[in-house]
Amino acid sequence: MAGTRVLVVEDEYVTGADIQNSLRDLGFEVPYVVDNGPEAIRRAGELRPDLVLMDIILRGEMTGIHAAAEISSKYDIPVVFLTAHSDEPTVEMAKIAGPFGYLIKPFEPGRVRIAIEMALYRHAAEGRLRESRELIRALLDATRDEIVLVDQGGKILALNEAFAARAGTPASRLTGEPVSGLIPPGTITVRTADELHRIFAEGRVSFEEEDHGRCYDTTLYTVADRAKGTLRIAIYRHEITNLKLMEDELKATNRHLMEERERLLFLTTALDAMSDYVVITDHAGKIAYVNSTFEKKFGLSAADVHGMPIADLAHPENTVNLTYDFFQAFWGADWTGFFLARHASGARMPMAVRGRPILYENNRPKNFVFVMRDRV
Repeated sequence: MAGTRVLVVEDEYVTGADIQNSLRDLGFEVPYVVDNGPEAIRRAGELRPDLVLMDIILRGEMTGIHAAAEISSKYDIPVVFLTAHSDEPTVEMAKIAGPFGYLIKPFEPGRVRIAIEMALYRHAAEGRLRESRELIRALLDATRDEIVLVDQGGKILALNEAFAARAGTPASRLTGEPVSGLIPPGTITVRTADELHRIFAEGRVSFEEEDHGRCYDTTLYTVADRAKGTLRIAIYRHEITNLKLMEDELKATNRHLMEERERLLFLTTALDAMSDYVVITDHAGKIAYVNSTFEKKFGLSAADVHGMPIADLAHPENTVNLTYDFFQAFWGADWTGFFLARHASGARMPMAVRGRPILYENNRPKNFVFVMRDRV
């Protein structure tokens, strides 16, 4: 234990010097021996020793018990009592200070060394446990999900800030209260309270519920306390209102898409049944759709002409301008005219054509439809 610093608090000068020398022989650092409570508290704050070896009976009005309690509270330094008093009232009073050890005089170096090492180990273990609890508490409070732990009788053992906020009551005031008392204000639902009785048989229960216009995914599961042989129940509530709304919107969108698909299929079937040749272009005159009658007439498939400027369908002798400039000027009413088209083989096909804008975006035509028929 080299390097471990111990503050000795002993009202008898000779005994204190003997303890100091013995601890130094064991490898501990013992910079001071003080004989009263206020001095012990002051020195503990200055030195921040690893441990305080404290006599219960000290000079002055303050006892070692009170001094130890203040040192522990202010500085989180472990205290081991060393005293000649082992009667029950003294021991019971000493428990208040939460000591990490209790040794009876006369001073025995071997026993004191073991007591100090055990106290330091226990203090370090408790520190790690406390850090773990604080970390878990921070993680629980960081989530917006509501979490509460109850015992078998339904009393609240612990809860996070999200649950306390929903209840509108500080977490400290809810601890120890029956969870059923939170049904009337709507903090928990009747369904959740009912499932608490069923959870012991099944170990885990999950369900969705609606509460005051909000939707929740609630899970109850048991947590075993092996030391006490009892069960505790954790209640976890995750709000899924927005998820439900998104699911509903997705379902509505899917229904709309199915309806549009059916409508498009109907229109496509109708267009394919026409004797006229139908061509739909984008705003610049590039072909986006042709019906099956067009494919048969022109000897070209829809894939062959997709993205092709409609002007490319013209025979070299064609005089009608269906170029990009035409579409930039074609905004208003229907257009009719004559178009000399070319078959895939190169043959001339005189056509009578009617065109019109069919979709607008930002007040500009987005698509055009052209209906062609043979010119007699």
